[in-house]
Amino acid sequence: MGELSEPASSPRSRASILAVGVCATIVAGGLLLGPAAKPVGATGHWDAPASTGDPQVDAADLYAFTSPERQDTVTLVVDYAPFQPHNTLRPFATETHYDLHVDNTGTGRPDITYRWTFTDEDRRPAFTSLATRGVVRSARDGSLLFRQHYTLRRLRPGRPEQILVEDAIAAPSHLGSLVMPDYRRLRDEAVVRLPGGGLAFAGQAADPFYSDGKAVGLLRFGVPSPPAATGVPLNVNALALQVPKSELALGGDPRANPVVGVWATASRRSLGLRSPDEAEYVQVSRLGNPDFNEMFVPRASQDRFNGMSPHQDRGTAEVVGGLLNPERAGQVQAATGARAPEAPRRDLEEVYLTGLTTRSDGPIRRDLNSQLLNRDVVRDGFAPAEELRLNMGTPVTAAPHRYGLLRDDPQGFPNGRRLTDDVVAIGLRMLMGEPAGAGSPWLVDENAAVLLTKPVTGFFPYLAIPNYF
Repeated sequence: MGELSEPASSPRSRASILAVGVCATIVAGGLLLGPAAKPVGATGHWDAPASTGDPQVDAADLYAFTSPERQDTVTLVVDYAPFQPHNTLRPFATETHYDLHVDNTGTGRPDITYRWTFTDEDRRPAFTSLATRGVVRSARDGSLLFRQHYTLRRLRPGRPEQILVEDAIAAPSHLGSLVMPDYRRLRDEAVVRLPGGGLAFAGQAADPFYSDGKAVGLLRFGVPSPPAATGVPLNVNALALQVPKSELALGGDPRANPVVGVWATASRRSLGLRSPDEAEYVQVSRLGNPDFNEMFVPRASQDRFNGMSPHQDRGTAEVVGGLLNPERAGQVQAATGARAPEAPRRDLEEVYLTGLTTRSDGPIRRDLNSQLLNRDVVRDGFAPAEELRLNMGTPVTAAPHRYGLLRDDPQGFPNGRRLTDDVVAIGLRMLMGEPAGAGSPWLVDENAAVLLTKPVTGFFPYLAIPNYF
């Protein structure tokens, strides 16, 4: 993965300090205030009223990319519980299904689901909230008074459930260098090997999200903000999975069937209606493409969207109507003078609901990331559905560009999403007509400084260790 940071002492960085400070206050603090003075975050950090009030299941970002150092595998990462302050204990939720779904047939239904479930081991004294009693040198030692265990399962329709990992320990929240002087070791201990050659990780990490402040303002409110690109210097809870491409591909053949669609959901346990002892899991969070719910789904329907499955999308007027005739495009046009394409926006439908392919009638004449490109997909069963689509056969880019496809880097968003893709700026530019037409690329300065609080790494799980004091 390429790094998008430069030394704080560089002249360019020093010249950007004031603008970056403003943008960091806005984005990192999560206080992009709209007309009603309610907090609204960047990308999926706060995407719907209900999930905003339940941060443990609030999905912030989803990533899917060919692993750069193991190119026969794909890495999937989903972040929850955004905007965690430093040195704060924020565990995953118990009695909750955290699911990563893979659709390799194009039906909008999961062909594979990876499911994490967590339990708490809480040995804290009754009258203290301290999570340690001394220096913690291992996630399994007795100094750590609160830890989480998890089980990872693989579910496939018509086949027995498989337990891939049982009683693994998640990387703990970073509680500061005084009590966790070697957090890197705690992180390494939390990387678990899977049957068949994969890897899994669960734990706290530095939030990898970054954005251009001007793009955030235009995309979320239709008004510009300071044009500095900066990261979020806070933490998230991350789930990461690295699996062979043959495990994800239809029929186990990634050469013939390279395209998959991915989305993440979280479902809370609730009492059933038929008896007090009966329970069911209710889906309360959903995330595929970055910003989709915020950009295209009316606010009154955003909670409903979070409870839907992608196969329901094309029959939902709010989803399809908001995409084909996006209100935000008109607002950006009014604020900047950039000309938005006329509705209906078949280009956006192709980007978000079908994937890019010449085998449909979309205006983006390019074969890239639609399941219709899979040899064994049944065309009559294909359903337009909002998923983050990845062509696993696209070669890894030697020098990734953060604007992905818009700068002739076909391995970047919207073909999957790498940790270094500038998805807010890309989303804004696609909203205004790229890559189907010329669009308005001048809306965001491609040469603006990009300052990440912590760069990602070149090895699984790629995320930086949590921010801490």
